[in-house]
Amino acid sequence: MNTALKIILVDENSGRSAMLRRALQDKGHEVICRMASSAQLQDSNEMTHADVVIVNADIPDEEVFANLTDVNKTKPKPIVMFTEESSSEMASSAIKSGVNAYIVDGLEENRVQPIIDVAMARFREFQALKDELDATRNQLSERKAVEKAKGLLMKHKEINEDDAYQSLRKMAMDKNKRIVDVAESVINAFELLE
Repeated sequence: MNTALKIILVDENSGRSAMLRRALQDKGHEVICRMASSAQLQDSNEMTHADVVIVNADIPDEEVFANLTDVNKTKPKPIVMFTEESSSEMASSAIKSGVNAYIVDGLEENRVQPIIDVAMARFREFQALKDELDATRNQLSERKAVEKAKGLLMKHKEINEDDAYQSLRKMAMDKNKRIVDVAESVINAFELLE
C-alpha cells in the first residue's frame, strides 16, 4: 500500500483537476490545495506541507518553468508535470526547472501513481547527490581555510608546515573550537594587520 501523500495540484482547468483529485483520493492521497497558476506556488504556505506538486499544463510556457525554478531553489519538492504537447525545448526547460517526471500526451488516471512514485524516487536521489556535493564543497572550502592559515603562520612565524598545523590545532583545543573556525580567525587577524 502506498503512503498517503499531501499533494498540491496546479491546473487552470477546474474540471480536469476535479477528476485528478478524485483519482488521487481513490489512491488514498490528499489534495491539500489546487491552484490555477504556478505563480501562486512560491508564496503558498501549503508548500511546506506538500509531499508532491503536480502541474497539469496543456502547453507549459516559460513563466511556468521560471516559477518552478524559483520553488526548487527555496522549497524543493518532487514535481510531476503532465502536458498535452511538448518540444525538445520544453522538455529541456522542464528538467532545468526541477521537474522530476515529465509526461506528454495528457493524463491517464491509472498511470498517476507509478509516475508519482518515480518522481519521488528521482527527487530523493537528486537531493542526496546535491547534499553530497554541498558537503564536499564545504569540506573543500574548510580545507582551503586551514591551508591558508597554515601558510600565514609559516610566513609570519617562520615555522614549518607541521608546526603551523600543530599551532592551529592547539589553539582550537584551547578555545574548544573547530580547527576551521580558528583558521578563519587567524586569516581575519592577519588581514586586519595588513
